Amino acid sequence: MTRIYFELNNRLVESEVNVMEKNSCVEAKERIIEAAKQLFSQKGYDATRVNDIASIANVNKALIYYYFKSKQDILDYMVNSLLKNAVSLALDFIQKNILQMIQDGDLKIKPDCLHFVSDEAKESFLQNSQIFYERLIDYVFDNKEIVRILMLESLKNGKHQNSLFRFLKFISGDEIEPIIRTFSDAENRFVCSDEMILFNFFFSVVPIISFAAYFDDYKAVSSRRDEQLRRAFLRVHQIVTKSLVSDSDILLQNASTSLH
Repeated sequence: MTRIYFELNNRLVESEVNVMEKNSCVEAKERIIEAAKQLFSQKGYDATRVNDIASIANVNKALIYYYFKSKQDILDYMVNSLLKNAVSLALDFIQKNILQMIQDGDLKIKPDCLHFVSDEAKESFLQNSQIFYERLIDYVFDNKEIVRILMLESLKNGKHQNSLFRFLKFISGDEIEPIIRTFSDAENRFVCSDEMILFNFFFSVVPIISFAAYFDDYKAVSSRRDEQLRRAFLRVHQIVTKSLVSDSDILLQNASTSLH
């Protein structure tokens, strides 16, 4: 019995040690990401060395190369995480609202608009859209450093100048991140035009990214508090959204083609 007891006890101790080591590894990786995020946003991607990241993260340089192939791999990891989580929020909204309303018969997706069977259905959708937009803004604001890095890199002729445009893949319905394809699967008549993609990118995605990237600078020159600016931005979004509403419809195609 004594031998069995000690064997079980040793297994428990080993298990606890493995858990502690795993938690330690996760913590170290998070410190590396946070350090890189801080340095990339302050010094710029090109000016940051792996040694700098190791120093700020308080880890050995070799540990960085254990988790990441290179400095570029660290930036790619941050960008991918930002995009995937943002898309996850969008798909969650689509599943719980748009697809559910289609199933309930409250919404029909037409080539040029979202058509609601009643004003109540339309108002419910608009309210839920605003809640989603607030969640998206809060998420992007929580990752302002990464957004700022994306903006800086997009303005240079370096390796990462097209990182910002990876958002296009998430809204154009390609094989990997099918936001628009989700609409098409739900309603076969839905067609995403080039104008609609342009409209969504420059009038939906870019404003959020720009506001997050320049938020601290704008706050400094405007002398307004964080929540004041956040609420003001949300009110502007509501104004833009309401401009797309016509009776029981929310315009899609017409909203973009009217830009011509």
